[in-house]
Amino acid sequence: MKIKYFIFGIILAISSSVFAQSDVVGEAPNDTVVVKQDMAKNAEYFSKGLEAKYNENYPVAIYNFEQALRFFNDDDASMYELSALYLASGRTTEAMSMIQQAAELQPDNKWYQIRLAQLYMQNGDYHSFMNIYDKLLQDDPYNLDYLEAYIDALLRVGEYDKVIEKLNVVEQQLGKNEMIFLQKIQIYDEQGKKDQALAEMEKLVEFMPENTRYRAMLAEAYRKVKRDKDAYQQYLKIKELDPEDKYINISLMDYYQSMGEVDKAFEEFVAAIKNKNLDFETKSQIYDFWFQNKSDKDASDDAEVAGKAFIETHPNKSLGYYIMGTVSYNANDFAKAKEYYQQALELDSKNFITLYQLSLCEIELHDYQGVIEVTDNAISLYPEQPLFYLFQGIGYFNKKDYENCVKVLEKGRKLSANKELTANFDTYIGDTYNQLNNKQKSFEAYDRVLKSDPNNIYVLNNYAYYLSLDNQDLERALQMSGKTIKAEPKNATYLDTYAWVLYKLGRYQEAKKYMDKVFKYDKNPNGVNFEHLGDIFYKLGDTKNAVKNWKKAKKMGDVSEFIDQKIKDEKLYE
Repeated sequence: MKIKYFIFGIILAISSSVFAQSDVVGEAPNDTVVVKQDMAKNAEYFSKGLEAKYNENYPVAIYNFEQALRFFNDDDASMYELSALYLASGRTTEAMSMIQQAAELQPDNKWYQIRLAQLYMQNGDYHSFMNIYDKLLQDDPYNLDYLEAYIDALLRVGEYDKVIEKLNVVEQQLGKNEMIFLQKIQIYDEQGKKDQALAEMEKLVEFMPENTRYRAMLAEAYRKVKRDKDAYQQYLKIKELDPEDKYINISLMDYYQSMGEVDKAFEEFVAAIKNKNLDFETKSQIYDFWFQNKSDKDASDDAEVAGKAFIETHPNKSLGYYIMGTVSYNANDFAKAKEYYQQALELDSKNFITLYQLSLCEIELHDYQGVIEVTDNAISLYPEQPLFYLFQGIGYFNKKDYENCVKVLEKGRKLSANKELTANFDTYIGDTYNQLNNKQKSFEAYDRVLKSDPNNIYVLNNYAYYLSLDNQDLERALQMSGKTIKAEPKNATYLDTYAWVLYKLGRYQEAKKYMDKVFKYDKNPNGVNFEHLGDIFYKLGDTKNAVKNWKKAKKMGDVSEFIDQKIKDEKLYE
């Protein structure tokens, strides 16, 4: 700081001596004295401005440089300083004005020209920027800083041929360079010049032969121009250089698939799963990709191998266990599937699809308490998902807890926005209300199903049967039941219902005909079938065969409350 004051002192001393000399020689003209005084003030304020700038007191610096200009309008140095300070203060218009004036006053000052060019660039005036750099490069054509800035501007205006020209100049200065190769490749790609881009990639690989990433880029470029054999050679070289390159297995998998070599593609698919350098998310994606268009058998075989590979490589991830669970489920090994799904949930307790599959497993295993427990957890996690309410309703229904069943089903139905799913809810609601002896609500639920799906065979059968039990609307019941046996003429359950409706209508011979079909198509008839047949025999006057079938029915179970009385009295009770 003392040095700065000392310099300023010298300037004042020189100014004073000049004025003193003028007094000795003779009186100087007034305008000359004024000019000398103004220049002294200019120098004083410029010095103070520099000091304030170095001390980062920018408002004071601006004030002093402005004062310097007031005493000397053509002070290009103060203009240069103010341009930077104005720009930093957000006064961009004034900054531009200052540097333009400075550059006009000193057109050969490269620093003024560079700052003016920077402001043009900042304002998006790339052509003005390039005009300045054209002149700078004329004087210094191999200046790398100039070339870098000029190339940036060329890229912004899309003058790619000039970019290549300048990059070649840079390459002459620096020699072969990785970034120059990449820049050229990008430009040629942008221009659609595939051959030139490919040539640069080949040069890059030749320049950096150990870099597997660039070999992979070259291989993909070969694939795009149908040079598959050349691509394959690059893949093999990558595998040689780095057997555990994280993407090489995926690249080879894709290559073999395109060549129709499915077995080799699958080997690479499994190798990708086992590759410890490949991230788990990518493995999950290629797993989905692999199974997009596979048949059920191929999918099952491949999935088992993939599932085991996932468990081996990622034992702490749930995906492998989920895959093996689904393989077992599709093979109808529901107990094994349940084990795998439970292991998957231990690692990812909130996984929706695993909870869904485990619910289905419990239903298939007839473990209805298990269904309720799984869906309790699922509903706590996904309270807006209606499917789990349906599954829980099935669990309660089969446990004969009809009160809880109907509550869960009604709640789930309100959440359903899917026509088919809503029909499933209404079907179970109808069945459940029937068990609760609320026929009105039961039939209302069935009516809702048939309104949206008039040919729903399951509902048509149940509706018809429950109407016949109550002796209600028997002709409609017969019509509904008739649709079911027309759709499935060998279905013993539907035939039994149809026979029973005929029985209720008093058409006993026809009822006997359809009951005979029940026993023809069902090799394991149940108790209610025998009881119905016995009732029909009784109405036909064949008491002996009636009692015989009632006795069979009792042994098998699933019979009416009157079975013992029927057998004892050899008489029909309803």
